[in-house]
Amino acid sequence: MEALLDRLGNPEKAYRTYHIAGSKGKGSTAAYLAALLEGSGKVCGLYTSPHLFTIRERFTLSGKFFPDEFYITICNELLARINGFGLPEELGPEKPTVFEMYTAYGYMLFQRWGCTDAVIETGLGGRLDATNTIMSEAVFLTPIELEHTDVLGETITAIAREKAGIIRTNSPVFTAEENPDADKVFREKAETMDAPYYPLPEFLAAMETETTIDGEQAELTLNGKEYKLHLKMATKAMAENAALAILGADKLGFLTENGIREMERVQLPGRFERRTVENHLVVIDTAHTVHSAAVTRDAFIRIAKNNPVLIFTLVAGKDEDGIMKTLFPPFRRVIITKPSGYKKSNPAELAGRAESIFPEKHIIYIESPDAALDVALREESSILITGSFYLASEMSKLRG
Repeated sequence: MEALLDRLGNPEKAYRTYHIAGSKGKGSTAAYLAALLEGSGKVCGLYTSPHLFTIRERFTLSGKFFPDEFYITICNELLARINGFGLPEELGPEKPTVFEMYTAYGYMLFQRWGCTDAVIETGLGGRLDATNTIMSEAVFLTPIELEHTDVLGETITAIAREKAGIIRTNSPVFTAEENPDADKVFREKAETMDAPYYPLPEFLAAMETETTIDGEQAELTLNGKEYKLHLKMATKAMAENAALAILGADKLGFLTENGIREMERVQLPGRFERRTVENHLVVIDTAHTVHSAAVTRDAFIRIAKNNPVLIFTLVAGKDEDGIMKTLFPPFRRVIITKPSGYKKSNPAELAGRAESIFPEKHIIYIESPDAALDVALREESSILITGSFYLASEMSKLRG
Protein backbone atom coordinates (compact mmCIF):
# COMPACT_ATOMS: atom_id res chain seq x y z
CA MET A 1 0.00 0.00 0.00
CA GLU A 2 2.84 2.38 0.80
CA ALA A 3 4.48 1.59 -2.54
CA LEU A 4 1.19 2.25 -4.34
CA LEU A 5 0.72 5.60 -2.62
CA ASP A 6 4.33 6.59 -3.35
CA ARG A 7 3.60 5.86 -7.00
CA LEU A 8 0.61 8.22 -6.83
CA GLY A 9 2.51 11.05 -5.13
CA ASN A 10 1.02 10.38 -1.66
CA PRO A 11 -2.37 12.06 -2.11
CA GLU A 12 -3.29 11.15 1.50
CA LYS A 13 -0.87 13.82 2.76
CA ALA A 14 -2.75 16.68 1.10
CA TYR A 15 -5.35 17.15 3.87
CA ARG A 16 -6.00 16.50 7.57
CA THR A 17 -7.32 13.01 8.30
CA TYR A 18 -9.38 11.38 11.07
CA HIS A 19 -9.32 7.59 11.40
CA ILE A 20 -12.25 5.41 12.58
CA ALA A 21 -12.08 1.73 13.60
CA GLY A 22 -14.31 -0.63 15.56
CA SER A 23 -16.71 -3.53 15.19
CA LYS A 24 -20.03 -1.67 15.10
CA GLY A 25 -21.01 1.93 14.41
CA LYS A 26 -17.83 3.07 12.68
CA GLY A 27 -19.61 4.03 9.45
CA SER A 28 -22.20 6.21 11.16
CA THR A 29 -19.60 7.70 13.51
CA ALA A 30 -17.46 8.56 10.49
CA ALA A 31 -20.43 10.17 8.73
CA TYR A 32 -21.35 12.18 11.83
CA LEU A 33 -17.79 13.41 12.24
CA ALA A 34 -17.59 14.40 8.57
CA ALA A 35 -20.84 16.37 8.93
CA LEU A 36 -19.45 18.21 11.98
CA LEU A 37 -16.31 19.09 10.01
CA GLU A 38 -18.32 20.20 6.98
CA GLY A 39 -20.61 22.28 9.16
CA SER A 40 -17.63 24.08 10.66
CA GLY A 41 -16.54 25.28 7.23
CA LYS A 42 -14.19 22.48 6.19
CA VAL A 43 -14.28 20.71 2.83
CA CYS A 44 -14.48 17.13 4.06
CA GLY A 45 -14.10 13.86 2.18
CA LEU A 46 -15.66 10.72 3.63
CA TYR A 47 -14.40 7.20 2.89
CA THR A 48 -16.55 4.33 4.20
CA SER A 49 -17.33 0.71 3.34
CA PRO A 50 -19.02 -1.35 2.18
CA HIS A 51 -21.56 0.16 -0.21
CA LEU A 52 -25.18 -0.91 -0.50
CA PHE A 53 -26.77 0.43 -3.68
CA THR A 54 -23.94 2.21 -5.53
CA ILE A 55 -20.17 2.11 -5.24
CA ARG A 56 -20.19 5.92 -5.01
CA GLU A 57 -21.39 5.56 -1.40
CA ARG A 58 -17.81 4.71 -0.45
CA PHE A 59 -16.35 8.03 -1.65
CA THR A 60 -18.37 11.15 -0.86
CA LEU A 61 -18.11 14.78 0.07
CA SER A 62 -19.48 14.47 3.61
CA GLY A 63 -22.21 12.15 2.36
CA LYS A 64 -22.93 13.95 -0.91
CA PHE A 65 -21.82 12.43 -4.19
CA PHE A 66 -19.17 14.05 -6.35
CA PRO A 67 -20.17 14.71 -9.98
CA ASP A 68 -20.13 11.49 -12.02
CA GLU A 69 -17.63 13.02 -14.46
CA PHE A 70 -15.23 13.64 -11.59
CA TYR A 71 -15.44 10.02 -10.41
CA ILE A 72 -14.66 8.84 -13.95
CA THR A 73 -11.82 11.31 -14.52
CA ILE A 74 -9.97 10.35 -11.34
CA CYS A 75 -10.56 6.64 -11.95
CA ASN A 76 -8.98 6.93 -15.40
CA GLU A 77 -6.06 8.87 -13.94
CA LEU A 78 -5.51 6.23 -11.26
CA LEU A 79 -5.52 3.42 -13.81
CA ALA A 80 -3.08 5.27 -16.05
CA ARG A 81 -0.68 6.01 -13.22
CA ILE A 82 -0.49 2.42 -11.99
CA ASN A 83 0.04 0.96 -15.44
CA GLY A 84 2.91 -1.47 -15.02
CA PHE A 85 2.92 -1.16 -11.23
CA GLY A 86 3.80 -4.29 -9.27
CA LEU A 87 5.90 -5.55 -6.37
CA PRO A 88 8.72 -8.07 -6.26
CA GLU A 89 7.30 -11.53 -5.67
CA GLU A 90 9.08 -11.92 -2.34
CA LEU A 91 7.05 -9.03 -0.86
CA GLY A 92 3.72 -10.76 -1.37
CA PRO A 93 0.94 -10.37 -3.95
CA GLU A 94 2.23 -8.50 -6.96
CA LYS A 95 -0.88 -6.43 -7.64
CA PRO A 96 -3.01 -4.32 -5.26
CA THR A 97 -6.22 -5.82 -3.88
CA VAL A 98 -9.60 -4.32 -4.73
CA PHE A 99 -9.81 -2.65 -1.31
CA GLU A 100 -6.31 -1.22 -1.68
CA MET A 101 -7.37 0.25 -5.03
CA TYR A 102 -10.54 1.67 -3.48
CA THR A 103 -8.48 3.29 -0.73
CA ALA A 104 -5.98 4.85 -3.11
CA TYR A 105 -8.85 6.05 -5.30
CA GLY A 106 -10.57 7.71 -2.32
CA TYR A 107 -7.35 9.45 -1.32
CA MET A 108 -6.95 10.77 -4.89
CA LEU A 109 -10.56 11.95 -5.13
CA PHE A 110 -10.20 14.00 -1.95
CA GLN A 111 -6.88 15.48 -3.04
CA ARG A 112 -8.06 16.46 -6.52
CA TRP A 113 -11.27 18.02 -5.20
CA GLY A 114 -9.30 20.17 -2.77
CA CYS A 115 -10.57 18.70 0.49
CA THR A 116 -9.13 20.27 3.61
CA ASP A 117 -10.08 17.28 5.75
CA ALA A 118 -11.07 13.63 5.30
CA VAL A 119 -12.65 11.04 7.58
CA ILE A 120 -11.37 7.55 6.84
CA GLU A 121 -13.11 4.38 8.03
CA THR A 122 -11.05 1.21 8.25
CA GLY A 123 -12.11 -1.88 6.38
CA LEU A 124 -11.20 -5.04 8.28
CA GLY A 125 -9.31 -4.61 11.55
CA GLY A 126 -6.94 -1.66 11.71
CA ARG A 127 -3.30 -2.57 12.26
CA LEU A 128 -2.83 -4.13 8.82
CA ASP A 129 -5.67 -2.30 7.10
CA ALA A 130 -4.99 -0.51 3.80
CA THR A 131 -6.22 2.72 5.40
CA ASN A 132 -3.53 2.56 8.07
CA THR A 133 -1.33 4.65 5.81
CA ILE A 134 -2.49 8.04 7.10
CA MET A 135 -1.04 10.18 9.87
CA SER A 136 -4.34 11.05 11.50
CA GLU A 137 -5.19 14.13 13.53
CA ALA A 138 -7.28 11.92 15.82
CA VAL A 139 -8.51 8.34 16.17
CA PHE A 140 -12.06 7.23 16.97
CA LEU A 141 -12.66 3.69 18.26
CA THR A 142 -16.22 2.37 18.32
CA PRO A 143 -17.38 -0.65 20.39
CA ILE A 144 -15.66 -4.00 19.90
CA GLU A 145 -17.53 -7.27 19.35
CA LEU A 146 -16.43 -10.75 18.37
CA GLU A 147 -16.28 -10.47 14.57
CA HIS A 148 -14.03 -11.80 11.81
CA THR A 149 -12.46 -14.03 14.44
CA ASP A 150 -10.69 -16.10 11.77
CA VAL A 151 -8.66 -13.01 10.86
CA LEU A 152 -8.63 -10.72 13.90
CA GLY A 153 -8.50 -13.20 16.77
CA GLU A 154 -10.96 -15.10 18.93
CA THR A 155 -11.13 -12.79 21.96
CA ILE A 156 -12.16 -9.19 22.58
CA THR A 157 -8.59 -8.46 23.67
CA ALA A 158 -7.10 -9.82 20.45
CA ILE A 159 -9.56 -7.92 18.25
CA ALA A 160 -9.01 -4.71 20.23
CA ARG A 161 -5.25 -5.00 19.65
CA GLU A 162 -5.85 -5.07 15.90
CA LYS A 163 -8.14 -2.03 16.06
CA ALA A 164 -5.70 -0.17 18.32
CA GLY A 165 -3.10 -0.45 15.59
CA ILE A 166 -4.35 2.82 14.08
CA ILE A 167 -3.40 4.89 17.16
CA ARG A 168 -0.71 7.43 16.28
CA THR A 169 1.87 9.24 18.42
CA ASN A 170 0.37 12.32 20.11
CA SER A 171 -2.93 11.99 18.21
CA PRO A 172 -5.99 12.12 20.53
CA VAL A 173 -7.98 8.91 20.91
CA PHE A 174 -11.77 9.01 21.38
CA THR A 175 -13.44 5.74 22.31
CA ALA A 176 -16.97 4.61 23.05
CA GLU A 177 -15.77 1.32 24.52
CA GLU A 178 -17.34 0.06 27.75
CA ASN A 179 -15.91 -3.46 27.61
CA PRO A 180 -13.10 -3.47 30.20
CA ASP A 181 -10.90 -5.83 28.16
CA ALA A 182 -11.00 -3.61 25.07
CA ASP A 183 -10.71 -0.42 27.09
CA LYS A 184 -7.57 -1.76 28.78
CA VAL A 185 -5.97 -2.46 25.40
CA PHE A 186 -6.86 0.99 24.06
CA ARG A 187 -5.63 2.80 27.17
CA GLU A 188 -2.32 0.97 27.19
CA LYS A 189 -1.71 1.60 23.49
CA ALA A 190 -2.61 5.30 23.85
CA GLU A 191 -0.23 5.63 26.80
CA THR A 192 2.55 3.95 24.82
CA MET A 193 2.00 6.39 21.95
CA ASP A 194 1.68 9.48 24.22
CA ALA A 195 -1.80 9.93 22.80
CA PRO A 196 -4.42 11.79 24.88
CA TYR A 197 -7.25 9.40 25.75
CA TYR A 198 -10.91 10.43 25.89
CA PRO A 199 -13.35 7.61 26.78
CA LEU A 200 -16.95 8.62 26.10
CA PRO A 201 -18.35 6.96 29.28
CA GLU A 202 -16.26 9.33 31.39
CA PHE A 203 -17.63 12.44 29.65
CA LEU A 204 -21.25 11.38 29.07
CA ALA A 205 -23.07 12.27 32.29
CA ALA A 206 -26.59 11.46 31.10
CA MET A 207 -28.44 10.40 27.96
CA GLU A 208 -32.11 9.73 27.23
CA THR A 209 -33.28 8.59 23.81
CA GLU A 210 -36.55 7.78 22.09
CA THR A 211 -37.08 6.18 18.69
CA THR A 212 -39.84 7.78 16.62
CA ILE A 213 -41.02 7.44 13.04
CA ASP A 214 -38.92 10.52 12.22
CA GLY A 215 -35.67 9.26 13.78
CA GLU A 216 -34.00 9.32 17.19
CA GLN A 217 -34.68 12.03 19.76
CA ALA A 218 -31.82 12.32 22.23
CA GLU A 219 -31.07 14.53 25.22
CA LEU A 220 -27.58 14.24 26.62
CA THR A 221 -25.15 15.94 28.95
CA LEU A 222 -21.68 15.60 27.46
CA ASN A 223 -18.46 17.18 28.68
CA GLY A 224 -20.49 19.51 30.88
CA LYS A 225 -22.78 20.70 28.05
CA GLU A 226 -26.39 19.83 27.26
CA TYR A 227 -27.57 18.79 23.80
CA LYS A 228 -30.98 18.06 22.29
CA LEU A 229 -30.54 16.07 19.10
CA HIS A 230 -33.07 15.10 16.43
CA LEU A 231 -31.18 12.47 14.46
CA LYS A 232 -32.54 11.21 11.16
CA MET A 233 -30.92 7.82 11.78
CA ALA A 234 -32.83 6.03 14.52
CA THR A 235 -31.82 3.66 17.36
CA LYS A 236 -30.08 4.40 20.62
CA ALA A 237 -26.81 3.22 19.07
CA MET A 238 -26.93 6.12 16.61
CA ALA A 239 -27.30 8.58 19.47
CA GLU A 240 -24.25 7.03 21.14
CA ASN A 241 -22.27 7.29 17.90
CA ALA A 242 -23.31 10.92 17.56
CA ALA A 243 -22.17 11.58 21.12
CA LEU A 244 -18.72 10.16 20.33
CA ALA A 245 -18.42 12.39 17.27
CA ILE A 246 -19.54 15.45 19.24
CA LEU A 247 -17.02 14.74 22.00
CA GLY A 248 -14.25 14.58 19.42
CA ALA A 249 -15.35 17.74 17.64
CA ASP A 250 -15.59 19.58 20.95
CA LYS A 251 -12.14 18.54 22.14
CA LEU A 252 -10.57 19.15 18.73
CA GLY A 253 -12.08 22.61 18.42
CA PHE A 254 -14.45 22.38 15.46
CA LEU A 255 -17.84 21.88 17.14
CA THR A 256 -20.43 24.36 15.86
CA GLU A 257 -24.22 24.67 15.91
CA ASN A 258 -24.23 24.46 12.14
CA GLY A 259 -22.21 21.26 12.34
CA ILE A 260 -24.73 19.71 14.72
CA ARG A 261 -27.57 20.58 12.33
CA GLU A 262 -25.64 18.95 9.49
CA MET A 263 -25.05 15.89 11.65
CA GLU A 264 -28.73 15.56 12.47
CA ARG A 265 -29.55 15.26 8.76
CA VAL A 266 -27.16 12.36 8.12
CA GLN A 267 -28.71 9.17 6.71
CA LEU A 268 -26.51 6.34 5.51
CA PRO A 269 -28.02 3.64 3.28
CA GLY A 270 -29.03 0.60 5.29
CA ARG A 271 -28.57 2.09 8.74
CA PHE A 272 -32.12 1.90 10.09
CA GLU A 273 -33.18 3.51 6.84
CA ARG A 274 -36.94 4.10 6.71
CA ARG A 275 -38.81 4.02 3.40
CA THR A 276 -42.41 3.83 2.21
CA VAL A 277 -43.02 1.10 -0.37
CA GLU A 278 -46.59 0.60 -1.60
CA ASN A 279 -47.87 2.31 1.57
CA HIS A 280 -45.83 -0.01 3.81
CA LEU A 281 -43.22 1.18 6.27
CA VAL A 282 -40.03 -0.65 5.26
CA VAL A 283 -36.96 -0.41 7.48
CA ILE A 284 -33.60 -1.45 6.03
CA ASP A 285 -30.90 -2.24 8.56
CA THR A 286 -27.55 -4.03 8.49
CA ALA A 287 -27.65 -5.67 11.93
CA HIS A 288 -25.68 -8.92 11.93
CA THR A 289 -24.54 -9.37 15.54
CA VAL A 290 -26.53 -10.21 18.66
CA HIS A 291 -26.14 -6.73 20.13
CA SER A 292 -27.03 -4.87 16.94
CA ALA A 293 -29.99 -7.20 16.37
CA ALA A 294 -31.36 -6.28 19.81
CA VAL A 295 -30.95 -2.56 19.14
CA THR A 296 -32.65 -2.82 15.75
CA ARG A 297 -35.47 -5.01 17.11
CA ASP A 298 -36.32 -2.58 19.90
CA ALA A 299 -36.23 0.49 17.66
CA PHE A 300 -38.32 -1.14 14.92
CA ILE A 301 -41.04 -2.39 17.26
CA ARG A 302 -41.52 1.14 18.62
CA ILE A 303 -42.58 2.42 15.19
CA ALA A 304 -44.03 -0.66 13.48
CA LYS A 305 -47.68 -1.55 12.92
CA ASN A 306 -49.17 -4.70 14.41
CA ASN A 307 -47.96 -8.10 13.18
CA PRO A 308 -44.76 -6.86 11.51
CA VAL A 309 -42.95 -9.03 8.95
CA LEU A 310 -39.23 -9.82 9.05
CA ILE A 311 -37.18 -10.51 5.91
CA PHE A 312 -33.95 -12.04 7.13
CA THR A 313 -30.77 -13.79 6.08
CA LEU A 314 -27.20 -14.27 7.30
CA VAL A 315 -23.92 -15.07 5.65
CA ALA A 316 -21.79 -17.90 7.03
CA GLY A 317 -19.77 -17.36 10.19
CA LYS A 318 -22.33 -15.39 12.19
CA ASP A 319 -23.93 -16.35 15.51
CA GLU A 320 -27.07 -17.72 13.86
CA ASP A 321 -28.86 -19.02 16.95
CA GLY A 322 -27.98 -16.00 19.07
CA ILE A 323 -29.13 -13.51 16.45
CA MET A 324 -32.37 -15.35 15.66
CA LYS A 325 -33.28 -15.83 19.34
CA THR A 326 -32.70 -12.10 19.84
CA LEU A 327 -34.41 -10.79 16.73
CA PHE A 328 -37.34 -13.12 15.99
CA PRO A 329 -39.64 -13.00 19.09
CA PRO A 330 -41.75 -9.94 18.12
CA PHE A 331 -42.41 -11.21 14.59
CA ARG A 332 -45.33 -13.46 13.73
CA ARG A 333 -44.08 -14.05 10.19
CA VAL A 334 -40.46 -14.46 9.11
CA ILE A 335 -39.30 -14.79 5.51
CA ILE A 336 -35.77 -16.14 5.12
CA THR A 337 -34.12 -15.51 1.80
CA LYS A 338 -30.78 -15.81 0.03
CA PRO A 339 -28.18 -13.05 0.35
CA SER A 340 -26.02 -11.97 -2.55
CA GLY A 341 -23.22 -14.17 -3.76
CA TYR A 342 -20.52 -11.97 -2.20
CA LYS A 343 -20.06 -14.32 0.75
CA LYS A 344 -20.78 -17.95 1.54
CA SER A 345 -24.23 -18.70 2.95
CA ASN A 346 -26.75 -21.53 3.35
CA PRO A 347 -30.15 -19.85 3.73
CA ALA A 348 -32.20 -23.04 3.28
CA GLU A 349 -30.35 -24.62 6.20
CA LEU A 350 -30.82 -21.37 8.15
CA ALA A 351 -34.57 -21.57 7.56
CA GLY A 352 -34.66 -25.13 8.86
CA ARG A 353 -32.75 -24.09 11.95
CA ALA A 354 -35.15 -21.18 12.52
CA GLU A 355 -38.17 -23.50 12.30
CA SER A 356 -36.66 -25.81 14.92
CA ILE A 357 -36.07 -22.90 17.32
CA PHE A 358 -39.47 -21.27 16.71
CA PRO A 359 -41.95 -24.02 15.75
CA GLU A 360 -44.86 -21.74 16.66
CA LYS A 361 -43.94 -19.08 14.09
CA HIS A 362 -44.82 -18.87 10.41
CA ILE A 363 -41.33 -19.17 8.89
CA ILE A 364 -40.89 -19.65 5.15
CA TYR A 365 -37.92 -19.78 2.80
CA ILE A 366 -38.05 -17.83 -0.47
CA GLU A 367 -34.77 -17.90 -2.34
CA SER A 368 -35.25 -14.70 -4.33
CA PRO A 369 -35.03 -11.50 -2.23
CA ASP A 370 -37.25 -9.76 -4.80
CA ALA A 371 -39.93 -12.42 -4.39
CA ALA A 372 -39.55 -12.29 -0.59
CA LEU A 373 -40.30 -8.57 -0.60
CA ASP A 374 -43.31 -9.08 -2.90
CA VAL A 375 -44.75 -11.66 -0.48
CA ALA A 376 -44.16 -9.39 2.52
CA LEU A 377 -45.91 -6.50 0.77
CA ARG A 378 -49.12 -8.56 0.57
CA GLU A 379 -49.43 -8.23 4.34
CA GLU A 380 -50.93 -5.12 5.91
CA SER A 381 -47.96 -4.57 8.19
CA SER A 382 -44.56 -2.98 8.54
CA ILE A 383 -41.50 -4.77 7.19
CA LEU A 384 -37.97 -5.07 8.59
CA ILE A 385 -35.18 -6.19 6.25
CA THR A 386 -31.97 -7.12 8.05
CA GLY A 387 -29.22 -9.67 8.69
CA SER A 388 -26.95 -9.14 5.70
CA PHE A 389 -25.53 -5.82 4.55
CA TYR A 390 -26.27 -6.54 0.90
CA LEU A 391 -29.75 -8.03 1.26
CA ALA A 392 -31.73 -4.86 0.48
CA SER A 393 -29.63 -4.12 -2.59
CA GLU A 394 -30.95 -7.36 -4.15
CA MET A 395 -34.51 -6.01 -4.17
CA SER A 396 -35.39 -4.03 -7.28
CA LYS A 397 -38.14 -2.04 -5.57
CA LEU A 398 -35.55 -0.59 -3.19
CA ARG A 399 -33.02 0.35 -5.85
CA GLY A 400 -32.91 3.53 -7.87
